[in-house]
Amino acid sequence: MKNIGRHITRGAAILVIAGLLPLVAATPAFAARQKTIRINDASVVEGDTGQQNMTFTISWTGAKGGAAPSVHYATANATAKAGADYTATSGTVSMTNNGCRCATVNVPILGDLINEGTETFFVNLSTPVGGTIADSQGIGTIYDNDGLPSIVVTDVSGLEASGSLTFDVLLTRATVATVKVDYATADGTATAGSDYASTSGTLTFAPGDTSKLVPVTIVGDALAEDDETFTLNLSNATGGPAIADSQGVGTIVNDDLDPTVSVGNASVLEGDVDTTTLSLPVTLSGPSGREVDVDYATSNGSATAGSDYVAASGTLVFAAGETSKQIEVTVNGDIEVEGDETFTVTLSAPFNADLGTSAATGTITNDDNIGPKLVAGDATVVEGDSGTTPLTFTVAMVPVSGSDVTVDYTASNGTATAGSDYTAASGTLTIPAGQASGTIVVSVIGDKMYEPNETLTVTLSNSVGATIVVGTATGTILNDDRILTSITTKLARGRTAIKAKGLIEAATGGMKVKVSLLHKVGRKYVAVSSKIVSAKGLLDRNNDGIIDAAYVATFKRPATGAYRFVARYAGNTIYAPSKRTLSFKL
Repeated sequence: MKNIGRHITRGAAILVIAGLLPLVAATPAFAARQKTIRINDASVVEGDTGQQNMTFTISWTGAKGGAAPSVHYATANATAKAGADYTATSGTVSMTNNGCRCATVNVPILGDLINEGTETFFVNLSTPVGGTIADSQGIGTIYDNDGLPSIVVTDVSGLEASGSLTFDVLLTRATVATVKVDYATADGTATAGSDYASTSGTLTFAPGDTSKLVPVTIVGDALAEDDETFTLNLSNATGGPAIADSQGVGTIVNDDLDPTVSVGNASVLEGDVDTTTLSLPVTLSGPSGREVDVDYATSNGSATAGSDYVAASGTLVFAAGETSKQIEVTVNGDIEVEGDETFTVTLSAPFNADLGTSAATGTITNDDNIGPKLVAGDATVVEGDSGTTPLTFTVAMVPVSGSDVTVDYTASNGTATAGSDYTAASGTLTIPAGQASGTIVVSVIGDKMYEPNETLTVTLSNSVGATIVVGTATGTILNDDRILTSITTKLARGRTAIKAKGLIEAATGGMKVKVSLLHKVGRKYVAVSSKIVSAKGLLDRNNDGIIDAAYVATFKRPATGAYRFVARYAGNTIYAPSKRTLSFKL
């Protein structure tokens, strides 16, 4: 990234240019899965004659895979003019695919004897191949050496393994007096002690001197990591010249190869029921100084996703320094006799790594070749109102046996109770030779009493001729009775109205009661009016342990005669309907 603060220190001319820069920033989500290309800034002191090169570095970061990117570059005028101050340059560079992931571009700078001040030009990037541009413009700064002298410091970059980076602190022209300036390093993304050795001091330019070198020791390591930067900052100049550029950027260019990421084969016993986890190892060839990501996905071999295993895909993320992860695939157990089955796990789209072994085999090892296996299955039945109903459990056997197989069974209480909800049962089940299953029957006792669904358990034991794989099964007795309800009704007389008041028991929230007022005409009662009202106030008013609720229905007082209130609750799947009739005269 460009050091914008550094641009601002170069004077008003640079402030204007910086305001026009098309600064393009890739979002983290975008940059994490793309090759992104950047160019740095560069600077030199002009010189009086001939030419010297100003060197720009173009680099890339992002996901690996495919060839390294390439990009077109071309110079463009700012305050510096091609032909007079520098030589126009253009072309296409291909960057390396590992180590520094970079390329360099040299622009010839033309010396002269004209007092023209600091000048700048651009190197613009375009037409990328195999990547996207995140920083499209480098600024080249030409410091004039024909006017008043000033102090500047140049940027410097070098491979981590080079051992040192040397900054050039320059006087743009010689002076007749001694010039001094302080310098000190400061962290950027590089850290003093672990990435470089901090240094500070004072430089002295004797009369006639124009260049002083400041070497900074670089601490090498074997970790692939992003390029890192630190700065050399100038201050406290004495002797006349001012500081025109107070900060040089030192770039430590990574030269360590990215690790390779590989996936290994793995196997697991299938299991008979439920699921098992097959874990395939994914490893880096060595630790990295940056996060490493890699995508993975399963695909069928002789094993089929959905029946033999659960398809899996995603992204593994290695934090900096981590070297191993696991891809976990869920395997479905069964009791079928079959051969070993396989699926494939494939790695793709590595980020900050290269692909090593990109595909591995997961083997589901069959464990069903030890003879017949027994599996008890759950059962369900509706209770019934009277008598008994059979609750039938199926005991499956795979594979079938050439001889009779026997197994003992016992029914035991869950929430259901032997004697009142079902008849106690135990015995021995025989599955004849060549037959794939047998049944165990438990008699369920019907009643008309509301109760929740109830359960019992059948347990297998002491098998002969087969192995018990699933030895317990749950029997569920489904309730088909509703809670009985009752309604009370009484008359409340008023001068202009009459009311039907009462209780419904048992009650629950949301119950509604329909109250009808009927008039006796001859020998029949004829409906005058009906109202549906909500039952409210859930309480145990008579302390019988059953919750009740109150209702009130109000009617306009009719003429003198014989009448009835009829209160009805229609019932639902849990509560039974009820009805109450009250006859009265007005």
